[in-house]
Amino acid sequence: MNRFLAPLRALTSWYFLAPSAIVIGIVIGAFVLVNTFPTKHNIGVIDIPYTVITDDSAYVITQYLDYARQDDSIKAVVIRIASPGGGAASSERLYIETSNLRAEKPVVMVMNGLVASGGYMMAMGVNHTFAQTSSLVGNVGVITIAGPLIPRPLPESIVVTGPHKLYGSSRRDWIGLADELKDAFAQMVIRERGDKLRVTKAELTEGRLYAGVDAARLGIVDEIGGDSDAMEKAAELAGISSYGTVDVNAEVLRASIERTRRIFRSELDIEPTGEELLPALLIDNIERENPLPDFPLDIQKPNIYYLYAGNDY
Repeated sequence: MNRFLAPLRALTSWYFLAPSAIVIGIVIGAFVLVNTFPTKHNIGVIDIPYTVITDDSAYVITQYLDYARQDDSIKAVVIRIASPGGGAASSERLYIETSNLRAEKPVVMVMNGLVASGGYMMAMGVNHTFAQTSSLVGNVGVITIAGPLIPRPLPESIVVTGPHKLYGSSRRDWIGLADELKDAFAQMVIRERGDKLRVTKAELTEGRLYAGVDAARLGIVDEIGGDSDAMEKAAELAGISSYGTVDVNAEVLRASIERTRRIFRSELDIEPTGEELLPALLIDNIERENPLPDFPLDIQKPNIYYLYAGNDY
């Protein structure tokens, strides 16, 4: 009998009950604290309405992506986009920046209307894609202006130091470059979509646009859905059940206005008014003097695009 009483006395002694009560109290307190004052989690929402991807628009979109990446309260991101694509370098930049965001927190994209070429390339940087049944998605390929088959003769006043100084390369080289970029784009899609993709590389590089319902069936996108589906998926990927939302566009604009206020605020800390408070993008568009007013040629950037140009191009 004494053999059973000894453990019982030990379990009911103060030096056992006191620590046990403390541990139980801590557990109960933590449970109440978590459920009464839950940690604030947010899903960031980035809106990209119908936008041609240029250096300027890519810069603004990158600001959105950076804000969402740096805000620790944002646990996942939903991007709503419609875009026909745009410049090759700018489109690749957005793919890279979106991939960088994906490396830190889940990113879900909703494709509205047309998401083609460079816009679709950006989508390859997210975790999950939704499209509407009537969305138009895909158009993997490249547009480049190769130059004339026989270059026009130059005026005698213009001297060039090499056969390709004016055009950068021969027409054959430009065509070869377009083919290389097309293959690189296709390999990116094949790598990112993986086993989900159910079209061949040859079919993918035809440059076809797929209706959303076909895009989902062929693995061009993940599934059919809209904004609410994307929010639920983002929360699932982030492992959160309750969350708020952050309008990333508005937050970036607010920060831009604050920076502009600081720039135009005088040394006396007078609040700027009227025309003094110019948006940053308007400041960049202030007309500047042409440094070479007499230069005879119109200087253009190399024309390489991941862009759906439409039937009227």
